[in-house]
Amino acid sequence: MIRKGSFVSMRYILRNSKGEVLEDKSTVYLHGSSTISPLLQAQLEGLQAGDSKQITLKKGEEGADDDFFFHVVIDSITDTPPKFKLHILSGFLGSGKTTAIIQACRFLKDQKDQQVAVITNDQGTRLVDGDLFTHLGIPSGQVTNGCFCCNYNDLDRAIHRLSRHNTPAVLFAESVGSCTDLIATVLKPLLHQHPEWQPTISVFADARLLQSLLDDSTASAFDSSVRYIYFKQLEEAQVIVVSKTDLLADKAPLQDLLQDRYGEKTILYQNSFDQQDIAHWLTTLDNTHFTATLPSLNIDYDLYGAGEAKLAWLDQELEIQCPRQKAQAAAITLMQRLSATNHPIGHLKFLLDGKTKLSFTATGFTEENTPQPALSATLLINARVQTDPTSLSNLVADAIRAIQEEYGCTIHTISERCFQPGYPTPTHRIS
Repeated sequence: MIRKGSFVSMRYILRNSKGEVLEDKSTVYLHGSSTISPLLQAQLEGLQAGDSKQITLKKGEEGADDDFFFHVVIDSITDTPPKFKLHILSGFLGSGKTTAIIQACRFLKDQKDQQVAVITNDQGTRLVDGDLFTHLGIPSGQVTNGCFCCNYNDLDRAIHRLSRHNTPAVLFAESVGSCTDLIATVLKPLLHQHPEWQPTISVFADARLLQSLLDDSTASAFDSSVRYIYFKQLEEAQVIVVSKTDLLADKAPLQDLLQDRYGEKTILYQNSFDQQDIAHWLTTLDNTHFTATLPSLNIDYDLYGAGEAKLAWLDQELEIQCPRQKAQAAAITLMQRLSATNHPIGHLKFLLDGKTKLSFTATGFTEENTPQPALSATLLINARVQTDPTSLSNLVADAIRAIQEEYGCTIHTISERCFQPGYPTPTHRIS
């Protein structure tokens, strides 16, 4: 019987006053949560599996602009949360994890009619990706102020919250790009505590950066301790997703390098804007066994910590006022100026006016954008650069002054934080 705390699986057909079908779908919700309107839930109270009911939402009730009619069939009722798939994504800064998640969410909702949710993760607190998922209407949570392994309990709570309130069939968790050792510190604890969540891990790598590092890692502008993190991520992978392969003129040299070094692993070559590639990635995860017997990394935490300390983090939110309606143009020029730094860039993420994301990685810009006339604009910056916090903060300040002079605009800083990650201290580690 449906009561508060029940997980309800149901099918429904929604019609308007003209009899037009607006929705015909299945869903799972937690009775008593905010997922479905309280008025509708009150009319479902007490129903049992197999029951059906006609429910009316009259015009004006809960802001309805028409009379709406629901034909509901209750499939099942349980007091325990439904099982779901938890896909954890690892991989270096700028490796394409967020793009893959967005496209996977669209694929699962459009092609499979499955509910999805996302957890983002960062050393900082003001995240471009968190705001982006909110803008896209994808249920999401955040684990901030440290990686998943060091904030395992926060990750656990975020998963529980999303599973209770959004009942996803698939939940994606994107680890911060400077983190590694996830098999021992995240996957194995999850398998031990919550095997019903069916956790998996994919390690993403930008095809162009990966090829340059495999060709001659000593030639990279990144410090050897940063490269240590990069290669440890690949070493612990069971599934490596080589992203942005559409940007390679010839994949064969990279395939040869990977086969020689990681031939025992499952390697996918993926353009995340191709739905077939996304479907193949998800199917691969479904068919790969992630168990507690997977080997944990042999890792030097002092070297790992030194690598993270080489990277400066900056989160800054700006408001740009430009009398010539060039506020967006000024914002985009600011992005370009920051990308021209001589410091090695892990990732520069920008969110323009709360909805348009632009990124610059070690291999260049990943999105193009044409500025629109605007008197004002907001810009959220997440910069992860191999330098010290003072130098990064000065770099941004100098760029802001130059843009104000060039465009005759005013740029106000709403919030700013610049720091280096602390020493990694995982909550759990299972060897």
